[in-house]
Amino acid sequence: MIYGVKVIHTYMVGEDDQRFYEELILRVKAQSFDEAYEKAEKYMLDANCEYTNIYGETVKTFRIEAIDCFLAFEGEVDVQELYSSFSTNRNSLTEDEYYEAIISPCTEKELRPLRNKEFN
Repeated sequence: MIYGVKVIHTYMVGEDDQRFYEELILRVKAQSFDEAYEKAEKYMLDANCEYTNIYGETVKTFRIEAIDCFLAFEGEVDVQELYSSFSTNRNSLTEDEYYEAIISPCTEKELRPLRNKEFN
């Protein structure tokens, strides 16, 4: 069976401990939800990193957490829902502010601290 496992990967940059959060969904072939979680966690731990960015700062994995798992359908379909997640606004943000908080990706400039010096 094919599963999707949603993972949050947290990176820490430099002495100021600037943090970046990456949400990703891994496609995992497994016989059960438990096995899918295990394989996803092993994959992410193997991908655990530490490197020097273009500014000479250390970038390292701070936290990896598999937070959800779902069974993906196999076979030919025109449309397939790959992931669904519900949340609620527990803050005093307006609806527009809340949408901005949950959907705004980093800009190219904001992502520069993650750029690996070796691959530039």
